[in-house]
Amino acid sequence: MHPPVPWTSTKLYETSFSRLGYRRLQPTCAGCCGHGTYTKDPCERQAGVISINETWTWAELQSVFGLSDAFSAGVLDVSDDKQKRVCYAASHMVVISSHEDSRQTILQGHCQPISCLTASADKSVIASADCGYDSLMVLWDAQTGNPFWSVRKPHTYGVQSMQLSSDGRHLVAMSALTPGGALQQIISIWDISKPVQAPRFIAMIPAGEQKFCLHLNQINNAELITNGKGHVCFWNVTETSVFLGTSPTRAMQFKRTTGDFTTSSYLPDGAQAATGSYSGEIVLWSPWLVDAEGKRYRKAAKIIQIHNRPVHALSAVDRFLVSGADDGHIRFFDCKLRLVAWFEDLEAGPVRSFSFSKVHPSQPASTGSSETDLFSAPDFVVGSTTGNIVAVNSQTFEHPSNDQPSHRLLAQLSSMCMQQQFMVGCVQGIVHGTTAIATHPTKPVFIIAGQGGVLQTWDLLSHALLQTHQLSSSTPITCMAFSHDGTILALGGALGMVRLCKEGDCEHIADFRPVKQAIVYMDFSSSGRQLALGFKDGSVAMVASLPWRGGQTRWDVVGVLRPHPGATTLAGLAFGEAPSGVTKLFSLGKDSSIAEYETDKLSVARGLRLMSLHSLAGPTAVTAGPSPTALTFAPPLPYFAQSSADTLLLVADEAHKLRIYNADTHTCVSTAVGPLHGGYITSCRVFRSLSADTFYVAYSTAHQVVGVMAWPLDGNPSKSMGLIAHPGKVAGMNLTHDGCKMVTAGADDGSIMIWQMDSEALEASMGGRSQQQSPMQVLVDIEGPGSSFQQDAIDYFCHAQLAGQDSLGLDAKTPNLLEGKVSVEQIMSLCQALGYFPADEELSLMLEELAYQAASRQQRPPTHVDLQQFLALYLNYRPAMQEPSDEVSQAFAALGADPATGM
Repeated sequence: MHPPVPWTSTKLYETSFSRLGYRRLQPTCAGCCGHGTYTKDPCERQAGVISINETWTWAELQSVFGLSDAFSAGVLDVSDDKQKRVCYAASHMVVISSHEDSRQTILQGHCQPISCLTASADKSVIASADCGYDSLMVLWDAQTGNPFWSVRKPHTYGVQSMQLSSDGRHLVAMSALTPGGALQQIISIWDISKPVQAPRFIAMIPAGEQKFCLHLNQINNAELITNGKGHVCFWNVTETSVFLGTSPTRAMQFKRTTGDFTTSSYLPDGAQAATGSYSGEIVLWSPWLVDAEGKRYRKAAKIIQIHNRPVHALSAVDRFLVSGADDGHIRFFDCKLRLVAWFEDLEAGPVRSFSFSKVHPSQPASTGSSETDLFSAPDFVVGSTTGNIVAVNSQTFEHPSNDQPSHRLLAQLSSMCMQQQFMVGCVQGIVHGTTAIATHPTKPVFIIAGQGGVLQTWDLLSHALLQTHQLSSSTPITCMAFSHDGTILALGGALGMVRLCKEGDCEHIADFRPVKQAIVYMDFSSSGRQLALGFKDGSVAMVASLPWRGGQTRWDVVGVLRPHPGATTLAGLAFGEAPSGVTKLFSLGKDSSIAEYETDKLSVARGLRLMSLHSLAGPTAVTAGPSPTALTFAPPLPYFAQSSADTLLLVADEAHKLRIYNADTHTCVSTAVGPLHGGYITSCRVFRSLSADTFYVAYSTAHQVVGVMAWPLDGNPSKSMGLIAHPGKVAGMNLTHDGCKMVTAGADDGSIMIWQMDSEALEASMGGRSQQQSPMQVLVDIEGPGSSFQQDAIDYFCHAQLAGQDSLGLDAKTPNLLEGKVSVEQIMSLCQALGYFPADEELSLMLEELAYQAASRQQRPPTHVDLQQFLALYLNYRPAMQEPSDEVSQAFAALGADPATGM
């Protein structure tokens, strides 16, 4: 089969490299128009939504670790005569990986976890689809990795299962059931040889049970089978329609009970079909009636036990029906369901899927003395529920050689996926999701922890699993941190347990349990001799290497404090050296209070002591304001030379604001609006560009998005970038030891993404676009050229100048009013005129920021501001997200206002 329409090298969906909208999440994607060519989507402008038609290449997806847990998104063997390759789904990515060198070709386009993956008979075309309200169905060229046909929203909630016809002309898809089951499932048949965006046929599946398996008869493409847990349906396709050929058959209709159905497949002859079950049995369906048009009607002929565990994979290859089950075995049966061959030493775990190569072996393996008893089948790959992909040489059946094992572990994953040689006795992946991730500070190594208490150490360069350690499965690891020299690894658990171990072999050093609460933050001092701990209940503890007997040292708990009285939990922990060279420790509570602790003269007798406790909102604030969400040390502000020795902290909050807090003076010296895509920031890391002496801030949000912001932060959206790294929650984000790669972990999708960051591209894109860009130009970018809001801002500013003309020496005839200034007392009125009503505390923060900027330049606090200064304050301090109009109406109604007049 060959792609029916031309294709280009353009990525189908530039999700990973596209700039995201400024106001709310609105990815800009390169989409398929359905005719084999690819164009940018038009810039969408809605109320509160701005999408920018630009593609950035500041980050490239270098590697993907992970394997999808969707049963319909199994592994595919796409080997040919030249190279052996395997294809699999990892989160919202399709990965084609080479057996020999582990090189990955990553097919990007989906924004949601891939639900099903299939290939054409000749393995030249790969089809992928996802589930969700904004779903996508794509056909890819297996050799180049380029997309050539796609359909957006093929069904209301995406695709549950699909398969390509044997002639490669049609794609048969079954819709996913909508949440709550409000809509019936649909079978659709698409003619992929034509550039149309509507199915050729559709048919409604009888309601009553979710169907999750669809299989097409490869001998007779006019027949297909679907099944759920209790029903099996056979369908016939004609030139004009798709209709149900046999009434749905229930498992309880048989004379003896079977387990719930799992999967179905036609036998090699195309006449019979089989359905697997959780009891390890298969139900054989045989034709009992053939009508005048040649349509066959089937009924259950027999039930056969073929495995002792649930059967999750069935497929016909050559003259065999092949099965895979939770017992980890692969078995081959002939058309009479007699066992012909078996592979039971794979050590891969419960079989979820398998796929055969299109290349047949040159010599069959013998199954007996007679020449008629020859077993011949292509090599195949097996994917397991434990996250392993195994390559199997079919010729080694019953006669494996010592130097050529029958199988080779291609991928060791379950949160991870990389290729290496088979290792006997190793832990074969983490079954559950990633709970914590840490990168080594001096080596290209990272560690992940799974819910089962498993630690995996991975090499970024060789893609090898270096070590696996099994810890207590009853206490999940919630947090990890390396010391700055990388010699000590600290592990924090859900019940407050802290373990210090040596890097590499995880040799035990010490255990502590200062607080019986989950540990949410851990940070070492720069010396590596102190470790600060933040707990879920808001407590802060410190353990340190203290002098002991005979001049030795040992780790001990210094003390525990709960300094944030109004906080139920912490928002961040920062432990490191200030620009002055003094080691400082800060904690940030959800109540916007920030605490500083003593870090010298530590001892168990003195305990952990609090130095100061202040509010980010200021001492006179009535309310704490938006809850903070992240904390880190901030680099010096380059344009404030006099403040290079100040201890600056970067604080993010739920209102999408980024505040720079001077910990020496206990004042907020700068406020900037942060990226508005993907929710508020939950984690941030500062790193230095290798190509220039420039700082950047890498950030991650709670859902989907990670990105980079240029330092210093000024609210300019051109100086921040974001990409959809994961389709759901982001479990963690870290930078590698050289600051060139970003490692992100998905919480629910079982994947790890390695992003290669390009420093030169960062400099060119951020620096070039934002250079000399005034706040007025930023306002034009946000609101659009010629907007009424822009003109209103100019008019109000000029009016304020005229209102204060006595103090400014102006009159109505003064030219170039926009070049003048207004008194700082008029900032409040100007903001209110533009629809932003700042509280007194917010106005105080604005004036404090102006005073800090002046003091850093050895100037007095300004008494007047020009238009650009005012717009910079307005854009950064106004609410980043507008309140919904219905919520505003409800607020006025609660105050007793008249619905008509608002009074």
